[in-house]
Amino acid sequence: MPYIDTPKGVRLYYETYGQGRPIVFIHPPLTGHVIFKYQKKLDKNFQIILYDLRGHGKSGYLPSQSEDRVFPDHLDDLKALIEGLKLENPVVAGYSAGGQLALSYALAYTERVSALVLSGGYPAIDSQLLAWEYQIGIILIRTKKKNVLSNILAKSHKVTEADIKMLYTYAMKANDDAVLDLYVTGKRYNAVEQLPRLNRLPTLILYGTRDKFISKHKKYFEILTKTKIIFIDRAFHQLPTHQHEEFNQALTQFLKEI
Repeated sequence: MPYIDTPKGVRLYYETYGQGRPIVFIHPPLTGHVIFKYQKKLDKNFQIILYDLRGHGKSGYLPSQSEDRVFPDHLDDLKALIEGLKLENPVVAGYSAGGQLALSYALAYTERVSALVLSGGYPAIDSQLLAWEYQIGIILIRTKKKNVLSNILAKSHKVTEADIKMLYTYAMKANDDAVLDLYVTGKRYNAVEQLPRLNRLPTLILYGTRDKFISKHKKYFEILTKTKIIFIDRAFHQLPTHQHEEFNQALTQFLKEI
């Protein structure tokens, strides 16, 4: 199985598909890289890189020394993966809370990223419902009910019945502390004031028309001159799975245009 060992000693599991312009996908807490099962179809036009965050799936885990180090440590991991695979100016794509890491990486290494893609992205939590979702995740992990959260995520993302078992089984591999760190840190994440630094970076923002409490965050990205915001009709939050064909098509078209 393919792994990259980071300078700090974290072994990251990854998978690559296809050739061409590299796209690195970043998953949200708990799910692991398998949430991007349907993005493998993009391998006809691009090099697709899927990986497990530290403490998730098949990747190793090294706890951060403090809460303030959680995101920087994940960014160091991603940097090590990109450099280890010798990816030149990749596209960085994040889904849901994984978008916080994608956005943070683009802010930290703007000149080394060719484009940013956020599906259901938000630079800060500006919704009581979204804050509530984070809090529910925190409570379930702290009370040792990861199985409940894994089941919710698996069922809410399924395309086929087989997806439920795959997503649930993989989510259960995650280290509780690793998941909790991302929820706690992500809940207080705020990069709104830093967004103007991305004014020259081609950015694609995708939302479902029915994902009301997430899509309200579009207002933060509208100020960026090179940002394209697309709404997928009759869709909720789970675009990479439920609307994978529309998601993949929008991503492909966007990258052809820049």
